[in-house]
Amino acid sequence: MKNRSKVLSWASLLLSGLSLLATLLSLVPGPQWWVRVFDYPRTQVAVASLVAFVLSVVFLEVRPRLKLSLVLLLAASFLYQASKIIVYMPLYVKQALDSDRATEQRSFSLLVSNVLMDNRRAGDFLELVRRHNPDILLINEPDDWWERQLQPLGEAYPYSIKHPLGNTYGMILYSRLPLREQELNFLVEPDVPSVFAEVMLPSGDNFDFYGLHPRPPKPGTDTYERDAEILLVGRRVRERGRPAVVAGDLNDVAWSRTSELFQRYSGLLDPRQGRGMYNTFNAKVPLLRYPLDHVFFSDDFGFIWMERLDSFGSDHFPILISLRIMRRIGHRETKLI
Repeated sequence: MKNRSKVLSWASLLLSGLSLLATLLSLVPGPQWWVRVFDYPRTQVAVASLVAFVLSVVFLEVRPRLKLSLVLLLAASFLYQASKIIVYMPLYVKQALDSDRATEQRSFSLLVSNVLMDNRRAGDFLELVRRHNPDILLINEPDDWWERQLQPLGEAYPYSIKHPLGNTYGMILYSRLPLREQELNFLVEPDVPSVFAEVMLPSGDNFDFYGLHPRPPKPGTDTYERDAEILLVGRRVRERGRPAVVAGDLNDVAWSRTSELFQRYSGLLDPRQGRGMYNTFNAKVPLLRYPLDHVFFSDDFGFIWMERLDSFGSDHFPILISLRIMRRIGHRETKLI
């Protein structure tokens, strides 16, 4: 029994140190990859801080003052981490309003999926698309092989922007809704594309669509380019002042400084707030999952539903969302039509 208590005491000390270090590093400003990676695991660090708090109270064998100090720091760590993610709990206030109804002429569905370039389960992905039948399909990470496998989609989706790449940053946009002003852009890096198009709804309404997939923070890659691309799109959304949807694998979480600044800058809404995390990465590691694939939209849209779909071999889960445009373009009414 004594040996068990000693092991738990050491375990609480180790877990406390890791939790506090992760929280401390997440407070450091700057784009360095080894700092910004700690923006991701807020939920995991919050849970670790809470577990370390309980273990320390019950089992930690140190001087009382040191124990009290550590317990207070762990409580502060938990509260700080929880404050970053609480808005994504289902009981919190929703940022994006629900639509009172879905109308065929003014509603659409969007599927966002990082297929994982080396994944070869294209058949499973095609079956997923056929089953859910989205109106718009944004695909991240397709290479030439994936483009060939996805060619059958051309019959159902006559409008497309395609730029497959072998560097994991290829992108394909499929749509059964007409696209105007199609653009393939390289906003920051010459080998990291983004797409833009004006989407036409059957009602005659239209909106701007932006598809992104910037690089993630990792050894050798800080977040300068990722942050710049996200914020450049936010600026364009604000300057155009039109109904807009921004989607893709942003390699960022919605509670990061960059995402918060993007939302303030663009005025776009996050449907996760008040509804749930909808973690999309890592599909292969259940305990280390974060919401990296996003759909932000302007308040011209009402939220109908959103769903995280099943894995098909990628390290990302697909996200499927349905929205309804609520304001007539050019009038900007606040009432539902």
